[in-house]
Amino acid sequence: MVSDKHELTNWEKIGMLAQVRQLHIGDVVTAHFFTKEGEISALRVSTKIIYHSQKDAHAWQGELANAINVHVPLVKVGCCSAQGWVIGFGSQPVMAHTHSGITHFKLEFQCKFQPKKPVDKRSQYDHVFPQAQHSYRQGTRVWHEPSGRCYRCKPWPFTEYCRNTAPQFEPGSGALW
Repeated sequence: MVSDKHELTNWEKIGMLAQVRQLHIGDVVTAHFFTKEGEISALRVSTKIIYHSQKDAHAWQGELANAINVHVPLVKVGCCSAQGWVIGFGSQPVMAHTHSGITHFKLEFQCKFQPKKPVDKRSQYDHVFPQAQHSYRQGTRVWHEPSGRCYRCKPWPFTEYCRNTAPQFEPGSGALW
């Protein structure tokens, strides 16, 4: 617990714990601490996402901050108050004791699920709306740029709606869509 403001002068900011990244069950986030000579591997702190309630950035970030405050006595996350170090929501300062030699920290994410690579949508449609609208037939696949979606023309009698050039028949946004 910090007893006076003089105690706070013994701490310096080495970074911010400010992530908006949502994680998934099975992911692990690890804090690494460094001096001028390199990483101090004994000070690594990890949090593994095992519950749905931990996935949001504010949740896992709070758990990691708490773990750092408990297991790394030379580093604190949060703001100093009369009650000690308080972890709030959002961006949190990461402070190192001035005599620790710790200069900065980095987060490492080990994600179980990797983001999907972008798919070339051009191979998934026949036309870009409204190009060649008069030629749309049953089963024609049409890419609608404003909505970012691909639509397929339905069989008769709905096929005629695909060929109608009135704005109310625009895929995904027209009043009669």
